[in-house]
Parts: sequence; C-alpha cells; structure tokens
Amino acid sequence: MENINVFELNYPYLNNMDYTTQQLILPLDLGKKLNSSDPVFSFLKVMEGVNWNTYLNRPSHKGREEYNPFKMIKIVLFAFMNKIYSLRGIEQACKTDIRFMYLMEEETPSHMAIQRFIEKYLKDSIENIFKDIFESICTLDDVDTKTLCIDGTKLEANATKFSFVWKKTAVKTRDKTFTRINDEIQKLENTEPKDTWAPEELDVILEAILSQCKKQGFSFVYGKGKRKTPIQRIYDNLADYRDTLESCLTRIQICGEGRNSYSKTDHDATMMHMKEDYYMKTGIFKPGYNVQIGVCDEYIAYACVFQERSDQKTFIKFLDRYLEQYRKLPAVVVADAGYGSYDNYMYCLTHNIEAYIKYSMYSKEKEKKYKKNLYNKANWMKDTSGRYICPAGHVFTCISERVDKRSKYMRINQSHSCGKCETCEQKNVCTTAKRNRIITVNPILNELQTEAKKRLDSEEGIQLRMKRSNETEGAFGVIKTDNKYDRIHRRSIKNVEMEIQLVSIGFNLMKYHNKKQRPKYSA
Repeated sequence: MENINVFELNYPYLNNMDYTTQQLILPLDLGKKLNSSDPVFSFLKVMEGVNWNTYLNRPSHKGREEYNPFKMIKIVLFAFMNKIYSLRGIEQACKTDIRFMYLMEEETPSHMAIQRFIEKYLKDSIENIFKDIFESICTLDDVDTKTLCIDGTKLEANATKFSFVWKKTAVKTRDKTFTRINDEIQKLENTEPKDTWAPEELDVILEAILSQCKKQGFSFVYGKGKRKTPIQRIYDNLADYRDTLESCLTRIQICGEGRNSYSKTDHDATMMHMKEDYYMKTGIFKPGYNVQIGVCDEYIAYACVFQERSDQKTFIKFLDRYLEQYRKLPAVVVADAGYGSYDNYMYCLTHNIEAYIKYSMYSKEKEKKYKKNLYNKANWMKDTSGRYICPAGHVFTCISERVDKRSKYMRINQSHSCGKCETCEQKNVCTTAKRNRIITVNPILNELQTEAKKRLDSEEGIQLRMKRSNETEGAFGVIKTDNKYDRIHRRSIKNVEMEIQLVSIGFNLMKYHNKKQRPKYSA
C-alpha cells in the first residue's frame, strides 16, 4: 500500500510552495563564534587576576533569587570598557550583543536589576576593585608605577545649569536679616538685640508673643481691608525673618568651608568655569566636579573627584588618597603649572618625591619680552648676601616679615625696600607706588622654584614633560572625545566617584587590549 502524507492531505495548498524551517546550528558555545582578537578575551584575562570572592560573596537573602553576581560584574565592567555608560544600554547589549550573551550565558537582566547590583556590590568597594584590576594589568603588562603623571579636568554635573546658589549672597542676606530682626526686637519689652540669632531663639519669641496676645484677647487678622495691630506686624515680620534666616543658614551649611557655591539640583556639585558654553561657545559658570587622574605607563593608576575648582588645592589630597590606597607614594611626580605652589613643593620635599612640577611663571620666563624687562625683580642682580639690586643700583633690604596663614606649611613672606625710590630718576618707569617700591620675597619658595627649573630643563625633565602631556591629556582626550563621555550621569559625589572609577576601569581595560595588538606585544 502506498504511503500517504497526512501533512499534504491537510494542507494541499503548500504542495507547490517553497518553505524552510530554522534548524539548530552547532556549536552551542557562543565563545566559538567570537574572533580570538576580540576585546572580550583580553577582558577575561585581566579578570582572572582579581579575587572576586572578596567583593561578590554575600549571604543569601529572602525573596526572588538574584542574578549571579560573578556574571553581573563582567557585563558592567565590559560595558564601560566598550563605551556603554547607561543601564538601558547594558540591558540592550545583553539581548543583542553576542559578547554580552557569552559573558551572561544568555541571561537578560533588566536595567533595574543592573542598578540594584551596582548599589549592592560596587558602590562601597569600587576603589578596591579599581586597585585590584590595575594591579592585575600591572602584572600582565609590567607597568612602571614609579612615575606618576597627574592632571585634572572639569566635567559638567547632571544638574540644571542655572540652579546656582552663592555662599556670599547667603552670608550677606543673613547679616541683613540680623539687622532687621534687631530693629523689630527693639520694639518689644524685656528683649535685647543681639549680634547673631538662631531660628530656635526666634521660635521662642514668637511663641511668647502668641501666648501674650491670647491672654490679652488679641486676635490676628488677615485679608484686604483688615488693619493689623502693631504687635501683629512685629509677629509677622519676625516670622518672615525667621524663615529667611533658616534658609540662609541651610545654604551656608550646604556650601561648607571649602567652596562658595552649589547647585540646587545636585548639592555636591560646585559652580565652575567650564571651557565652553552650549549656546555662544563662551565660558560660563556651570555645576561640575573636578576630576583628577594619575597615569602610569598610559594606564590610569588612580582617579578621584573633588569639589574644589583649583588644581593646586587638590594635589596634596590626591596623593594622600593615593597613599591610603596603595600604601606607598610614587618616586617621581610630573604635573603642569596648575599644581605649582609652595605647599605642593613642600609636600613633595617632605615625602622624598622627585617633583617635576612647573610653577606659574615657568613658561613666561622664557619669553624675550619678559627677559628684557629690567624693572622686573626676577631679572635683577643679587649681591653676595642674596639681596636684590634694582637697575638704579639701590640695594633692597628686608623691612618686615609676616607669616602666611593660608599655607599648610610654615611660610614667611618678607617685604623688601631700598628707601630711595622717592628721589630716584627711574621711579616713573620702575613703579607706580606713591613712595618707595616694596617687593615681596620668599627665599624658600625661590629656592624651590630654582630646583624645579633645573629638573624641568634637564634631559630627563623634557622627556617626562612630553610623557605627561601625551599620557594624561591623551587619557582625557580618549574619555571625553573618543568615548563621548563629557558629562557625568549620576548625582551626589559618592555616586559620581563610583562612575568615574568605572569609566577609568573601562579605559584601562581597553588600553590593555589595544596595547596587546601592537606589534611588540603580538610578536
């Protein structure tokens, strides 16, 4: 009996149609489909050098079982390595990118699951993770950590641009409010004016006024056509001043001691002068953070975030945190003129660091116009005792000394004068002072700058200056321009520091992969 195809009997219209069915394609291991030179294999090589049990082993919790943290850490770090900084971007990559499928074993966590993982495992231990990954790269690539090149940049915060609050404005308003409160207090009995007031003290006075009015049968009136009594006017004014005072004190407290502004939408962000504006390409104040990095052999050895606008004030804090992290300081530090100050030179001197740090006038001193200016004290001659001699031949001697309390280290500034400027024929071209010209001299700073100039102008100093320019500014160029990371995504300084650490880890991982592809590494 002839075999009858039941499928053809039920679906006769398919007899003359071409159709295909999807078949299972081997191999099942997605890693077999990846090119051997893919960055994912360099990434996994670095990850092998880190003991992840230290960070990812946590006790089980009640509720739904979470994703394997050892897989989650891989996709988060690999995403930052490949310029994927958003949670939804990582979620999408786990669904469409074969490399993320390979790392996650085809599981697809949501962006909220990734966020919960970051908050639970990475937020408090990201610095140690950064350190372990960097040390793993140092082992694989033989990185020289003796020389540290430091540089900084300002990144715009995730905050509204025109939400600034100025500390000076709050202080002025507070002081004016004190005066207005005293004017109202003088109208009350048994109450004396004070230099400063606290909102709690005003609350007591307001309560006393209310209780007194109740005893006397007074009632407060509001609305059009109602006439307020004198005591009600005092009460209403003091209540307004109390709210104003509390607002000013809150703003001053948020600013703290080290800065003079903040943003309403991110209190940790400081208003900083950025390099360009979105609208007219001009510099304006925008909320931001000062990001500092230290680079060793093209790798970011350490990165942290500061609220100070000046790089000078971040140098010592940066190296202190570096010391806390690695238990040692670099033997050589290279930095540009933004870090050249008395405190920074003294810090390097007291910690036996060979500092190749420019000072503010280092480049200016090489200009012909600067050298030809006879009345610039930097071009004056000195006698055997180190005293300055002006172009007219007058010897400047020390007339007073004062301690500079703004410096962290002991600093004494001397005032020098010759006492003969009033009768000197060259006074009009030498100084604009009404009487004698006075110059400020700091012998220790002059000596430190002289030593710094010798180091910077040496053959080794020239090479190190070029190295710093290529590595630190090159790192910021890759991160901000190539990776298009020119604005911070998270808010509050702790979250921002975590984000910058993740971005730096991603930079180091991709740098390691790219260096492996160079001829000398692949040979």
